Amino acid sequence: MAGIRAFLAVDLDDAARAEALELAQRLRGRPGGDHVRWVRSEALHVTLRFLGQMDPQRAAELTQHVAREVRTQEPFALRLGTPHPFPSARRPRVVALEIEPREPLGALADAVERGVVAAGFEPEARAFRAHLTLGRMRGGRPPQMEDLDAPRAESPVRDVVLYRSHLGRDGSRYEPLERMPLGSAGGDASPRTFVQGENEHG
Repeated sequence: MAGIRAFLAVDLDDAARAEALELAQRLRGRPGGDHVRWVRSEALHVTLRFLGQMDPQRAAELTQHVAREVRTQEPFALRLGTPHPFPSARRPRVVALEIEPREPLGALADAVERGVVAAGFEPEARAFRAHLTLGRMRGGRPPQMEDLDAPRAESPVRDVVLYRSHLGRDGSRYEPLERMPLGSAGGDASPRTFVQGENEHG
């Protein structure tokens, strides 16, 4: 069976999504803005764990383990921070927004990692660095962004989503497969499968 390209992430609500897009639009109009392939609205998310290619038959076991671990984390609100080149100004791969608060988001990423490893995946070698990708560099230098204020919207974090990534000539399209609720947000805390036509980002 063909594998799928997958990752686990946190979604944004509509208000935070709109502010992030507005900021990206301002950056697009600056010198260097055409050096970036800006992401579409539905692609805005905070990746917690990239899985790469995986057998789709492993998805059920994976989400059961991750759901068990994220039940230990209570819902919280994330804040979008200032824009910056990521992972560094010297070698920027993407234009990103910082994410706060770091403590609960880091704890959630740790919980996700425990579930992923329990499901038989190799441990992640890189340290988790929370960020929201606004666009990917296509060469050249990124636009000036130090003078821009951070968005003000907060976005509730109530669950973790397993996404499938479909690669295409116009960029990636992300298909949500399972939603795993946090702590008291989850009721019975069983993973919930998305159905055809369901809103894919909140």
